[in-house]
Amino acid sequence: MKRYYLCGPTVYNYPHIGNLRPTITFDLMIRAQRYLGEEVFYLHNITDIDDKIINKAKQENKTEKEISEFFENYYLDLFDKFNIEKPTKVIRVTDSLQDMYDYIQDLINSGSAYQVGGNVFFDIEKFKDHYGSISHQKLENLLQDEDGILGKKHPYDFTLWKDTTDGIKYNSPFGLGRPGWHTECSCFINKYFEGKQLDIHGGGIDLIFPHHENENIQHYALHNEDISSGWMHFGTLNYKSQKMSKSIGNIIYPHDFLAKYNSDTYKLLMLTTSYSKPINLTDELFEVNYAQVTKFKQINSKVILESINNDVNNETVKRIIQFVAELEFSKAYAEIIKLTKKSEDYNTFLRVMEILGFSFVKETISEEDKKIYASWKKEVANKNYEQADKLRNILKDKELI
Repeated sequence: MKRYYLCGPTVYNYPHIGNLRPTITFDLMIRAQRYLGEEVFYLHNITDIDDKIINKAKQENKTEKEISEFFENYYLDLFDKFNIEKPTKVIRVTDSLQDMYDYIQDLINSGSAYQVGGNVFFDIEKFKDHYGSISHQKLENLLQDEDGILGKKHPYDFTLWKDTTDGIKYNSPFGLGRPGWHTECSCFINKYFEGKQLDIHGGGIDLIFPHHENENIQHYALHNEDISSGWMHFGTLNYKSQKMSKSIGNIIYPHDFLAKYNSDTYKLLMLTTSYSKPINLTDELFEVNYAQVTKFKQINSKVILESINNDVNNETVKRIIQFVAELEFSKAYAEIIKLTKKSEDYNTFLRVMEILGFSFVKETISEEDKKIYASWKKEVANKNYEQADKLRNILKDKELI
């Protein structure tokens, strides 16, 4: 069985469409691998307590739970709206506090972590020869965002449990506080995969250092091996040549995207390039992919309306799905486009898109629209072109032809 883990969102705000890239790509890959017979356990986390959530709660005069529940529900609802298969297990931090207490205690017992007052720190110095193996960074480059905490042995030791007076606190064996961000993922992986190494660990490219580095060293401290044998770090989605940012004001939220385009437009965009490369989004790029999806929808409509029943070429299906399973997206995309050129390949094309989770394949055509299509064909055959054009325009407005 394949063991996969994808770092999930901190639920304090709406995600933007760039944040969906790892989730959509994992969905494409796992659908393909499962079709080919692979068994996959896919674990995904929700960070539902964090400084950002606490600050948002203060701003809106709400509790942390109110904030996290609202944005968690929004995020999980996107799985339905973008036709994404749910992970095998989705786990929240606040549902896993005892697991984190036990995990942190194991690190203390192994001599890899130490407590100072109500804080618990990981002792990086003990693993300095291995630390940096994921990111190829050096200790002195570690982001020291916790310099205000006194008592650390070394300035780059990171927090496993944080003593705090700000926001919600939990009564742990180490004192009142809340867990460190770097610890939650490694804790979940340790529990749900019983300390075994992952096959793939995914997350945004910005998480490589220090987050994934710190995850890895905790696992290494307990099991003497890296947390994953393979990593997927996803390139950014920039909009009009700039990284999506609130300060710039160029963020596109999923609900705004879906109001103008559709989930298949986004999913198709993910298939056009390597997952690790940045994508420079433009309105023109959205329109091109939307137009391509519209052509796909018209193929589906034609198959239904004209009862095209050519056999599915299962060898071709398997070859294309294999490309997706192995993350060779550009090869898969090129093969998919080839299948749209000839009507004898339409059913094979639709089978591929069904396996990959494209929504347009599920679309049906009403009896009324079928009658309009039949009437249009009849008027064309009778050379009644004026009436045929009127019916054709109706069908075009419905994107059926």
